[in-house]
Amino acid sequence: MRLKNFLLPRLEYIFFAAIVLGIAANGPRLLNFDGDLPRHLLMGRLILQTQSVPTVDVFSFRTTGFPAIPHEWLSQVMLAGIYEWLGLNGIVLFSAVLMMAVWILVFREAENRSRSLLISLLLVILAAGAAQLHVLPRPHLFTYLLSGIWVALLEQIKKTSSKKWWFLPLIMLVWVNLHGMFVLGILLWGIYLAGDFLDRPSKAWFTEAKTKAMTLGGVFSLLATLFSPSGIHIWETIISLGSNSYITSKITEYQSANFHLPETWLFLALLLLVITGFARSRQIGWTPLLLTITFTFLALYTSRMIPLFAILITPVTAKALADWVREDYPASRLIKFEERLMLTNSSVNGWIWIVVVVFGIAILFQQGIALDTERKGNVFDEHFFPVRAVDWLESNSQEGHMLNEFDWGGYILLRLWPREQIFMDGHTHIYGEALTREYETVVLLGEGWEDVLKKYQIQWAIVRAHAPIAQKLKANGWEILYQDETAVILRKP
Repeated sequence: MRLKNFLLPRLEYIFFAAIVLGIAANGPRLLNFDGDLPRHLLMGRLILQTQSVPTVDVFSFRTTGFPAIPHEWLSQVMLAGIYEWLGLNGIVLFSAVLMMAVWILVFREAENRSRSLLISLLLVILAAGAAQLHVLPRPHLFTYLLSGIWVALLEQIKKTSSKKWWFLPLIMLVWVNLHGMFVLGILLWGIYLAGDFLDRPSKAWFTEAKTKAMTLGGVFSLLATLFSPSGIHIWETIISLGSNSYITSKITEYQSANFHLPETWLFLALLLLVITGFARSRQIGWTPLLLTITFTFLALYTSRMIPLFAILITPVTAKALADWVREDYPASRLIKFEERLMLTNSSVNGWIWIVVVVFGIAILFQQGIALDTERKGNVFDEHFFPVRAVDWLESNSQEGHMLNEFDWGGYILLRLWPREQIFMDGHTHIYGEALTREYETVVLLGEGWEDVLKKYQIQWAIVRAHAPIAQKLKANGWEILYQDETAVILRKP
């Protein structure tokens, strides 16, 4: 019987294993969604090789020596280490395991608050689907995990464990070096502090142990944000990037989601469920209300916040819905069924199957077996990146400054740096508005585009084969050195 209980998986474990398998099978989309991953891999490799964190740009001839605030350096080192060890297969598997850890944490928090297995599991399945919109192998995945840990810790401090406040600055010390969205931790701390006061507004609140603990945790967390290679300048970068409307308008993930697309409908379903739970439950406090208002606004304003909405609001929704069901249907058959199900579920374990799935995927990847439906495997797609064109450049080096596509910059650097420097890539916080506008002027053939090429003495270009700038350069007599269906390399006569 003990062996049987050890081997039989819990319901949630089946889902967690499915998360890993689903993300691993979706590897080609993750790797070829945008051009940021190669730049992160190169930066991490550079840090590992030099044993130092660069604070100025060295990758573009337009910005050499410009301040480059390393707000993701630690995650870049981790990604580069995995890439050097296991290649892109390792990057995909690591992303899958990291996201599994996120949903394990969210499920545990939802179940602890709601005391409902079915509601928690169904909501986490819905939330995981909604979050897939922006699950990519990039440093922001660490923010997903740390946000969940941060809120779980704030909940503990608020309810029972005021002595654990010192965990907050420790987590923040790691967070500020992993990803620039550490500012969410400060925002969440402010929400919990304000919500706790609004629940019990009085002078006595200021002298309570948990108020002091939460205040200490927040203050020392703010101080912890200064302990990165950039010090206080990291705040300047985060604020300037988020406040520049031109830069954010050029980055797709900063835009509002298109709710006509099916991939956004799970987010809308989750939003409707939290509204329903709030409307029916009579036990909603200020903290969950402020949390939901804040992250609903952020998720509607920018699509990149939808996964964080799903991660942070799922436990809130689970408690609201469970409270409603218990208040209005205390003797329902569903509640009785769930009680029996939870008893059975808690009597088995089966976590070993998660380990089996993870190691099984690793072995399949090691054997060169692709898990995606098209059997492409975890590679940089030659239809998205200029793979064959860069192969040609490796043996046919070009002299002078290049013009390159914005989202190819990181890939070209990963393959050709330090021999080549690029015109631009996706790290717009380095280039700023003026240099980004120059790039846009060239690729859109705006007024003065030829003057920009002269300004930087551009001698050759690697651009999309059918882009307007490619056709214009051909018409102006630029020589075609190489061309395939994805890219064309041209040289100034």
